[in-house]
Amino acid sequence: MMKEKLIGKLKGKWKSVTALVSVSTLLFTVGMFNASAESNFIKSPYLLFEGSNTSMSLLWQTSDDQANVIKWGTDTSYTMGQETVGTYGTDHQHKFTINGLKPATKYYYDVDGQTGSFVTAPADDATSVKFLSYGDSRTQPSYQEQVAGLALKAYAADPAYQTILLNSGDIASSDTESNWTAQYFVPGSTYPQLHTLQSEVPMVGARGNHEGAGSVYGKYFPYPYVSNFYWSFDYGPIHITVLDEYSDYKPGSAQYNWLVNDLASTTKPWKIVMAHNPAWGAGTHGNDTNVQNVIHPLLKQYGVQLYLNGHNHNYARAEYEGIEYLTSGGGGAPSYAVDPTWPNIVKAESAYFLSEFDVNGKTMKVTSRRIDGSVIETVTLNNNKVPAADAGLDQTVTDDCNGNSCNNVNAPKRTGPKDPGYEMITLDGTKSLDQDGTISSYVWKEGETTIATDATPSVKLAVGTHTIILTVTDDDGATATDTVVITVNPSLKDNNK
Repeated sequence: MMKEKLIGKLKGKWKSVTALVSVSTLLFTVGMFNASAESNFIKSPYLLFEGSNTSMSLLWQTSDDQANVIKWGTDTSYTMGQETVGTYGTDHQHKFTINGLKPATKYYYDVDGQTGSFVTAPADDATSVKFLSYGDSRTQPSYQEQVAGLALKAYAADPAYQTILLNSGDIASSDTESNWTAQYFVPGSTYPQLHTLQSEVPMVGARGNHEGAGSVYGKYFPYPYVSNFYWSFDYGPIHITVLDEYSDYKPGSAQYNWLVNDLASTTKPWKIVMAHNPAWGAGTHGNDTNVQNVIHPLLKQYGVQLYLNGHNHNYARAEYEGIEYLTSGGGGAPSYAVDPTWPNIVKAESAYFLSEFDVNGKTMKVTSRRIDGSVIETVTLNNNKVPAADAGLDQTVTDDCNGNSCNNVNAPKRTGPKDPGYEMITLDGTKSLDQDGTISSYVWKEGETTIATDATPSVKLAVGTHTIILTVTDDDGATATDTVVITVNPSLKDNNK
């Protein structure tokens, strides 16, 4: 009897120990799973804009072939959708495109605890937009962290800046996994501002010389390239063309022919071309004569207002034949000295900085800020197209006796000075036009005297030759002039002869 009781007690204790071990094992396993789910992100979710204003893509990388759950919505309850996303390729990458979104709308997402947000691109007919830019961020992520901090402050103060970030190249010092990991896909614990920026603003880059062949670059940034690393997209009122200067772009090449068609076919009022090498900069690298000789004529021909580049690790702004050339190379790479005496340079400074673009109707304001928040300069570009004045064709008329000097059986011959006669002439300015607005005023002058202010006025002109100047003004205050010559010959019936 004593033996049976002892055995029963031992069995009870063993069940308790077994249960305790089981619970401990379960808790340990759950804890390990949660820790693993978080630590398995080698590259946390970041955004990829692929040209659509109704979608956004997210990419991330894990250390194994685990599947991750993504949720999204217009707030952090993430009620719009949920999907399980597996890996693709051979390096545990994930990509998911959220479709069916509304333009210019903020959304939130969660990927197994990794959270972020984004704003979709503007509506196709939008007339205003804001965005950010920096380039040459390689080598020194501690400085890029500060530039990223400027971006976060920009859209914290003005949410309209949470759109896209244009990067003009040399994002990593070489196109290797180790450099991309160390210099761009950095841990949030060390570089929280850069980490946050990547999770909230899609970066659109151009291939720089340090991207090399671009195999790793293309792996992590698979934009919808036309070929090599060039493509284009619309963003509200802007058409942005991304060139690849490290593939052939000489006249007759595939990229050149594509560029001509790309610029010729867009109807957007603003056009920006982004590439890496400068046409006109302020050192240390020399100006790229191929960009000057091949690209610049196309920018001029098709009305491109701004060429955005990097390569030189500084700020420089040049103006040439009506086009702004902006070197945005202060993203973190070792800073270069500047020489403001280089051709066409308006402003140059050695600095780490962020550029803020504010497009509103026919103006684009570009403000570039140093990492301490102070302003290098603000420049305003005007996109108002100058109106065209058309004063009509020259005219030659003969006085048709509508003056009292004409021979009339009821009019006695005059004995005083000859009456030169006159004629009523209709002027025609209706062929004047304004391509991006309306003509708001017409002013006709002979010499310094205003003789009419309508589009089709009738004016009384004496016998003689009259040189009349038409000045038209559009709804943005721009003016244009044209001249018409009116000759009034005397009547052959003038009885004063």
